[in-house]
Amino acid sequence: MADIVFAFDAALDRAMPVPASAPADVVDAFAAAPWEAFEVAVTTARQARAAALVLFGSTLDPLRASPAQAARLRGMITALTAEGCLTVWVADDATDCANIARALAEPTGLSFVTPAAPQRLDIRGLSVEICSARGPVVATTGVGQLVPSFASAHSSLLPAQRRIVVGWDDAWSSIHAEGAAPLHGLHAPLATGAGPASGTFFVWGSRRVQAVPAGVHPLPALQARLASEAAAGACGAVTLTTLGPVTPGLPAPLHPLTAPSLASGPIGSQAALSFPAVADHRAAWREVPTHRITWRTLALQSLAGNDEELATTIWGALEAMTPDPTGPLHVVRVAIDCGGSLARRIHVSEISAETMSRLRELFDPRSFRVWCQELEADRNEPLGALVRNASSSASGTTASFASLLAEKVLDGEKHAGASGPREAAWVALELMEST
Repeated sequence: MADIVFAFDAALDRAMPVPASAPADVVDAFAAAPWEAFEVAVTTARQARAAALVLFGSTLDPLRASPAQAARLRGMITALTAEGCLTVWVADDATDCANIARALAEPTGLSFVTPAAPQRLDIRGLSVEICSARGPVVATTGVGQLVPSFASAHSSLLPAQRRIVVGWDDAWSSIHAEGAAPLHGLHAPLATGAGPASGTFFVWGSRRVQAVPAGVHPLPALQARLASEAAAGACGAVTLTTLGPVTPGLPAPLHPLTAPSLASGPIGSQAALSFPAVADHRAAWREVPTHRITWRTLALQSLAGNDEELATTIWGALEAMTPDPTGPLHVVRVAIDCGGSLARRIHVSEISAETMSRLRELFDPRSFRVWCQELEADRNEPLGALVRNASSSASGTTASFASLLAEKVLDGEKHAGASGPREAAWVALELMEST
């Protein structure tokens, strides 16, 4: 079971970039992946009997979404409501809320959270407030205070109070903008070196790998759009309560979720007391995979052979992956370790087109969920072989230059720890050897 399920950056109206020369089945898989990932999150909320599904980040842009997309999302929200799961949409301001509600025709069970308007729920007898860590102050300075809530100001009226704080970075601009600087910290209302206050559960959505303070739970998008993203895709599920036996003499609860309004009933009423729960400040958190497309790198060593032999080697390695026929589609980049041989690296580049053609002839998306997208000599192959035996990697002037360049790169990696110059070194040496 789970009390709340979190879905970050579904981006239902944004198409995924399709690999070049992909067959129709792969194109269809990429087109369907955002919605299928979202459906997994909805199914997770339903099967876990969650009280709420929290949507944050870029879910559906009401100004660009088609009527069919809006109707499909509305139907999923309505279906969740019928099973007792509220949909909470975290937006930046009231204007966004109005546009979303209008586009979805105001379905029952949809409520909103903005930086100025938290949302309070009663979940199995536990008063839970969902807040947004967004807002002008937070977005521009990375610091700020959350809006004071009724619950926190009158905690004596709420014997079991928890606060859920939801925040995220500007995912789309950060991963798609050329030259975007990586994010190294958490732009959220937390003091440096501090963690969330007692009773507060902090969820932070991002498509990038970044350090977050202790006590903050990072969450990737439901479906990665690029191979460079932090994770393939998952939703988050948190359990805040531990259910106990129903109090004798009181009626059994009809539903684990009461109305999310302060006016829904007196605090501490019999309806609330019929949901005995114990607050566990070490809330159980887990991630559930939702992605339908995943990227992988297959590293192989090939020191000799033509395109047919190389294709056979690669296909054997692909078959050994044994992907689930009903699981996500694996988009594979094959990196060939050529043992430090410049001649072999150049040969692999020359036969890559023929090799890929042989591999794709064997591809059947109905029974084998692997698509080989790219084949290249490993750009991160170690340069040590050039130093140990430069004469076997090149000849004449190139050999001396290769050994000298390799030593420089290895020395730089030892002190700086960066592998970027290694790729540049291979490119330079291949250009010299092939001319």
